[in-house]
Amino acid sequence: MRSFRKGIIAALVLTLALTGCSSAGGDQWAAKVNGETITEQDFAARVSNVQKAYEGMGMDFSTDQGKEALNQVKSQVLEAMIASRLVIQEAQRLKLDVNDPSILEQEKNIIQMVGDESQYQEWLKQQAMTEDEVKNYFALSAEITKDVTVTPEQEKTFFENNQELYGGKGEEVQARHILVETEDEAKAIIAQLDGGANFSELAKEKSTDTGSQSSGGYLGSFGKGKMVPEFEEAAFAQEVGTYTKTPVKSEFGYHIILVEDHKAATKADYEAVKDQVTEDALADAKAQKFGSFFDELREKAEANIEYSEKYKPAV
Repeated sequence: MRSFRKGIIAALVLTLALTGCSSAGGDQWAAKVNGETITEQDFAARVSNVQKAYEGMGMDFSTDQGKEALNQVKSQVLEAMIASRLVIQEAQRLKLDVNDPSILEQEKNIIQMVGDESQYQEWLKQQAMTEDEVKNYFALSAEITKDVTVTPEQEKTFFENNQELYGGKGEEVQARHILVETEDEAKAIIAQLDGGANFSELAKEKSTDTGSQSSGGYLGSFGKGKMVPEFEEAAFAQEVGTYTKTPVKSEFGYHIILVEDHKAATKADYEAVKDQVTEDALADAKAQKFGSFFDELREKAEANIEYSEKYKPAV
């Protein structure tokens, strides 16, 4: 059964965002971007590298779920290769120097982050990237965002909205739940609880949430924005040590929620992290500016992006 938690953003969305195509040989092509070809050979090699990286982390692509995940990987890699080609083309159009010392310094920072040069090369393979693609992205991003600034008010807003980055913590509850398909089933379980039945044992026996059933419905601690709205509203309103007396309906069924703990938000010390906030807020503003720029670039190029029949995205 699907988890009733909100979907987790796939890890590849960001890590593949810079991937692109090379001049690898081969007559077959996967896509063309403004007349430039992404070869099927290059595409397959990059998918293979990403697949190996995930298999090294325990992913099994031979199962039905694994096969579906691999199809998603392929789609994401190809779309990211197209994105990278657009970035490179735009950087070339603007005659940007990808070997500018400031660009090389950013690349050096990544190398230090992952370890050393050999580890960097391995990391590039795992992310389906090349050095040239990384440098073109840095160069174009620097050009597009060179005039971006943030005000003290924007810095403070960023701090307030990102407390977890600085040691602060949002309001949290710790809870268990029992999930069933119908309201009548939920009401029957509430009646059993009112009669003294053990919540954890009933969850093991009756809950349809396979993710928490074996642990007696235990969900751990979670903050706001982590659960579907109906569940969140009920959980944060419930008193500690009590369970919901009426079934909580969501798209997944009917929940009975037991709240075991409720912690108030704790706030970070702004003055202690002010310099880091300034840096982070500026980086975030630049990322948003470049994101909007790239969306426009992709939209303008739409008519000049061609997929081979084999790799046409599903409509």
